[in-house]
Amino acid sequence: MCPSVDIGGPAAATVEIAVHGSWSHTLGLDVSAALRDAFAGRPGAIIVDLHGLSDDEASSLPLWLAARRAAAVIRPPVQLLLCLPTATVLQQRLQYIGAQRLPMYATMSEARTAVAHARIT
Repeated sequence: MCPSVDIGGPAAATVEIAVHGSWSHTLGLDVSAALRDAFAGRPGAIIVDLHGLSDDEASSLPLWLAARRAAAVIRPPVQLLLCLPTATVLQQRLQYIGAQRLPMYATMSEARTAVAHARIT
């Protein structure tokens, strides 16, 4: 499978970014560019779907923490949500370090519902 980043969602509302492939430096650059583009549009929320990401060593962790910090300093702040399977190394490490203000959901449906009801936890 070729690594890819897909962006969808209406402008100024919620942007959805789906990440596909094995984590690598190149995929990290693609994800960073997609996040920069999304932040530039000043959406209310960005949901990043990581179900298609293979990251057995949680090497992408620094990028998600940096994205959380970037989302928090934008005015008005952008809600950043991750959608990833439970019991993955990445999910466990994010939970372990207590990545506050970086909500994680098991399904896109849960993440969309949280955004729709402004119930970001």
